[in-house]
Amino acid sequence: MLGGLDPVVIFHFFEAQNFVSNQEVAIPIQARNVVYIETPPIPIYLSEEFFNIVIDGEAKTVDIDTTTETLNDGSEADVTQKAIQSSINISMEGKRDSVTLTLLSAMIDRIFDKVTAKEYAISYLHGATTVFRGLLQSFSVENVPGTDKLSLKFSISKGKKEPVVKIDIPSVPGFTGTLPGDAAL
Repeated sequence: MLGGLDPVVIFHFFEAQNFVSNQEVAIPIQARNVVYIETPPIPIYLSEEFFNIVIDGEAKTVDIDTTTETLNDGSEADVTQKAIQSSINISMEGKRDSVTLTLLSAMIDRIFDKVTAKEYAISYLHGATTVFRGLLQSFSVENVPGTDKLSLKFSISKGKKEPVVKIDIPSVPGFTGTLPGDAAL
């Protein structure tokens, strides 16, 4: 516990819904948009006092690729940087019969089905080790030999804050501009 605050993992799930808009402008046009509707977030509190979960370790890593290119004329080198990843790694231990660990494992299974569709996000808040709307990188659960405890490790990387909205609007030759009523979509 840091500063009296318990760590919390928040799961965000999105459901893709097709939204069809019929607008008539000289030629009937049917626009099809995929709209993501967010379901209520699901917080899981990792309280040591109430749920017997102990956070063994937390780490935040930011990886950046730096390329230095020297120039033929001997002037100052050109430096280019590219972000590789920003992630947090959490390891914890809890009793095998912990409802919280079972729920956490079940939520990861739900995420597994939504990875390709990008219909999920995970937030983790615990002091300086914080990520908002990240993506799952890895998850593992192991029995601690000779005990009734489980060791759990997971890694979350920083991802897009919102899912990508896909828009499939057919082109109409000779027509430019927006359709009336589509500005609010």
